[in-house]
Amino acid sequence: MTVLDAVTAQECFVRMGLPFRFSAEERVNLTTTDVVIDSSGVFGFPTPASDEDITLMNMHRILGVNPNKPPSFFDHPWYLNESFMETQCPPGWHFIQVEPRAESIERPYDYYRSLEAKGWTAPLAVEVVLMLFLQYALSGEHLLLKKHTWCVDEATLGRQVTIGAFGRNGVFISGHPSTFASRGLGICGKLMIPPIRAISH
Repeated sequence: MTVLDAVTAQECFVRMGLPFRFSAEERVNLTTTDVVIDSSGVFGFPTPASDEDITLMNMHRILGVNPNKPPSFFDHPWYLNESFMETQCPPGWHFIQVEPRAESIERPYDYYRSLEAKGWTAPLAVEVVLMLFLQYALSGEHLLLKKHTWCVDEATLGRQVTIGAFGRNGVFISGHPSTFASRGLGICGKLMIPPIRAISH
């Protein structure tokens, strides 16, 4: 399991040119976590109660769609008018599996409900993109290179958001009917933990 503390996460944000900053109190309180997970395929990271909006739209505005300046977004403008692009990433800890769970591959979106009894659920799209970009800034590794994960976010026309295929052309943001199934689509489980109170600056 890879877990970034607040200092390392902020170094990654700076490296990418993202303006998300932790307060001094957050840098102390988000250094260690009591969460214990029996899994090597989990990426853990904190996010601050930032003065800047931690949204896909804000990251898209800053990082853009130029594949020669990674990490970036794949240029597929349909999502720019979608409300999920403005969803705020909640502050605190996030623990997400770096690959879709094997049993979730080729399952429809609602399969995530069966994971909740095990303490996992589907992630927010903004959480998945943050995980991908933080790992890239940390090591240059592309997670979800050939896979996509269902996300809890809804798009227009009754579609469910999926994130993945993070390669040289940027990360793909797609939308599919919730009944859709594919060999490359599953659920990167998000650990269900109690909400962490936002720390005021």
